[in-house]
Amino acid sequence: MTALAGLEQFLISKGCKLTRSRRIILQGLLDNEGWSNAREIYAYVQARVHKINFSTIYRNLDALTSIGLLCRVERADAVNYYTLNQASGHHHHLICKSCHKICQLDFCPLPQMDPETLQNFTEVECRFDLYGFCHECQENKKYTDGNGSD
Repeated sequence: MTALAGLEQFLISKGCKLTRSRRIILQGLLDNEGWSNAREIYAYVQARVHKINFSTIYRNLDALTSIGLLCRVERADAVNYYTLNQASGHHHHLICKSCHKICQLDFCPLPQMDPETLQNFTEVECRFDLYGFCHECQENKKYTDGNGSD
């Protein structure tokens, strides 16, 4: 089974329709093998399906994210980026504020939190991303110290 066929099968198993747009979005994410923003995905899809609205891309990205097929992070530039969710479970991200590199973090602080801290909320979901400067940007001095000086 191809990677695309596996993704399509997962999509159908979640009760979602397999549209031409969704198939092309998934193929684009497979081809990219990294993180893409909605504009990049839109350009990829538009090159293959001439008449498509940007809002259709957003709706599909939201739907694919909500069923767990995609992973979404908001980078320091305030733009959402998407990739295929290949993690084996709940995870978070380390995001470089300079080069925007995204690394998976297999740690979640939620299980260690006292229920009282959570104010007795139930079914709590956690979105936890850390922002900083990766080793390469530190080595190349491609960041500021927060005071505007290099």
